[in-house]
Amino acid sequence: MDNSMRGAVLTKFQSITDFANAMKWDRKKASRIVNRVQKPSADDMEQMAACLGIQDADSFVHIFLPSVSTMWEFGQIQNRREEQT
Repeated sequence: MDNSMRGAVLTKFQSITDFANAMKWDRKKASRIVNRVQKPSADDMEQMAACLGIQDADSFVHIFLPSVSTMWEFGQIQNRREEQT
């Protein structure tokens, strides 16, 4: 599965409109979230994960929290460097 949100949606649905209908959302909301113009709420992410069949934590993080996971990894690298000095 593509690790981008848009890729995950379009792998399962033929269009954002189809995804919006499955989520029972307005198409504009679905488009804003899929194109990362609007951040999904925690409830939105939970509903989207269920709708898209995302079951493992790694896929969830890569799709919904890509910048957070990168910052966490960067923080871990920085902490290791500081511990070594």
